[in-house]
Amino acid sequence: MTERPASPPAPEPVEAFAEQLRELRLRCFEPTEARLALQMKCGRSSVSAMLNGRRFPSWELTSAFVSACGAEPADWLDRWRDAKRRLDALRRGPAGRDGAAGAAAPAALPDVGGDALLAATWYRSNPEFYSAAARCVRAARSEIRVTYTRRYPPDQYTTKASADYFADILSWAREDTEDQRSVRRIIGIPECEGVPDRDVLAWARRHREETGRLLNYEANVLRWTAAADGLNMALIDDSTVFLAFSGGARQKLNGFSVQDPTYMSYFAAYFEQLWTPLQPLGAYLDSTGG
Repeated sequence: MTERPASPPAPEPVEAFAEQLRELRLRCFEPTEARLALQMKCGRSSVSAMLNGRRFPSWELTSAFVSACGAEPADWLDRWRDAKRRLDALRRGPAGRDGAAGAAAPAALPDVGGDALLAATWYRSNPEFYSAAARCVRAARSEIRVTYTRRYPPDQYTTKASADYFADILSWAREDTEDQRSVRRIIGIPECEGVPDRDVLAWARRHREETGRLLNYEANVLRWTAAADGLNMALIDDSTVFLAFSGGARQKLNGFSVQDPTYMSYFAAYFEQLWTPLQPLGAYLDSTGG
């Protein structure tokens, strides 16, 4: 039987915060993970992951945990913010001369050299693209990275295939499993002269309510000022890339996918550079009165 590789150690801010959560649980006579999950309205594996330092919880999930342990969430906000700041600083890399955390270094890419022949699968329509992407999402093992940068929210002008795709991503993140799965989404919110698009902003508020307690799901916001859709991508595990092209009078969408680890590595590096400086969805909405 092949042994599963050992998990990397948790970053120090995550482990330190998990230790504080474990101490709080102990002080309230150590309720079971199942009981905590029931009170928090989340999966037991989510509770286990935050207590064992496998995932850093959102503030919504932290607040629910603290309440379930009979403590006051307001007393924990500064602790959570401090841990989040230290974790973000680690992700951004070494501090610059002025003391501010620097930009993330580009991810190392494999030195393969020579020419490469890639096989692409082409999708001529919205349903073709999203149906294929949804199948890949449902079969994902550990990590999904996606972007959504369009001029209208995903619940407008939608097809059944695209609605199923978005639902499948959240279902995958929500599934109660011991696997260390992760979904990260970059949401582009269109702006005109600094004013966010009303419809996309309203959807973002609903999306926060829907995902706030999903431990395995994070969303960051990209302020989008171009009067056009962005190039959107879905990166599944370590080898599958979906690229979507949309826009035009009827908001058509098509695209293609490639299954190749080297090809994936370039898009994964680009995603990380985009992700690192962006504001979390909750913080963005709070700053806009959301």
